[in-house]
Formats: sequence, C-alpha cells, structure tokens
Amino acid sequence: MLTFKERTDSWNAMMLSFGKEAAKHAKQKELGFADGLENFGTPILMTYLPLTLLVLAVSGKLETIYLVAVLVSLAATTLGIFIVSALFTLMAFAVARFLGGKAKLGRLYYMVSLAAAPTFVFTIVINVVVLLIKSLLEALSFPLAATGLLQLAGDAVAVSVTLYGFYLLTLSIDALYKFGRSKSVATWLAPTIVLVATGALLFMTVLLDLLKFLIKTL
Repeated sequence: MLTFKERTDSWNAMMLSFGKEAAKHAKQKELGFADGLENFGTPILMTYLPLTLLVLAVSGKLETIYLVAVLVSLAATTLGIFIVSALFTLMAFAVARFLGGKAKLGRLYYMVSLAAAPTFVFTIVINVVVLLIKSLLEALSFPLAATGLLQLAGDAVAVSVTLYGFYLLTLSIDALYKFGRSKSVATWLAPTIVLVATGALLFMTVLLDLLKFLIKTL
C-alpha cells in the first residue's frame, strides 16, 4: 500500500510528466484493487468534502440541514464513483482480454485509478474556485455577463482537464498491456460509449416518465 505522500506525489507526476509516471507504476505488481479504491476514495475526502464545506461557509449556509445534505451527497458520490469505476474496469478488462491483454483485473483497476484520481481532483478544484469567484462577483454586483464568461472559462478548463485525463488513461493502459495507442484507446473507448449510452437512456426514460406524469396531472 502507498503512503498518502507517495499517492499524491504519483498524481502530481502523472499530470505534470504527461503520464510518464504510468510506466513506473505498471511495473509495481503489488499495486492492485485495494490501492485503486484508495486512489478513488482519497480525492473525495481530500477535496470534495473540505471544499464543499468552504463553499457553505462562504455562502453563509453552514447549518445542520446543509451539513446533512453534504454528507448524503458525499456518500452518494462515493458510492457512484466506486460503482461506475468498477463497471468501467470490468468492461475495459473484457475488451483488453479480447485484444490479447494478460494483466489481472486488479492491476487494470489500479492503473485506471492512477489516471482518474488526479483528473478528479483538478476538476473539483476548478469547479469550486469558479463557484467561489462567481459568488464574490455577485456579492460585488458585477454584471451577469461577467459571471457567465467566468463559468464558460471554468467549463472549458474542466473539459480540457477531462480530455487530458483520457490521454493519461491511454498511457496507463498502454504501460500495463504494451498495446500501443490504438488498442489502448479502444480498451477505454468501448466501455465509455456503453456507460454514456446507458446514462443517456436512463435519463430519457426518467424524462419520459416525468412527462407522462405531468400530462396525466394536467
């Protein structure tokens, strides 16, 4: 198991060395599923919880009802990340096996987490910083156009970080399986399409059920 410093140092190295850190971790066969869980769980406790509490404090909503809502949101977010990451890795593992990959499932889960964790941290920090600056601008009565441009810039940065995360994921899978870039992209692209399509289908189903309810009510 990695120490907290070793874990965060590996995240920084992944982001700043354009994924070269992945090659080193791919050789550490003792790192597996448990380490992957820690990689996914640590950013939530390290960034999501304290930054959410900071936002509540700045907005003057540090009250019991909001704190309970934060804890419920934290639990739901944690569970959701673990479920989605597990499903993603299982599907990616199946694709990798089909393409001739031999690494174990736990090792793949760890390498996925190595790319995802720093991306997750950066995205949370960006969103919270934008939210705090927007609150400040609104308090100072800045025009809505200014806050809109700030939100647009924040979204652009968050999307860029997410795309960079997929690049890191490609490098991590390639380092583990020695696939080459095309097979590595295929390994994560297939489960990503399935998960996005499933999410869109669920959203449309809920939306249609809501519309049917409203029509009957009216």
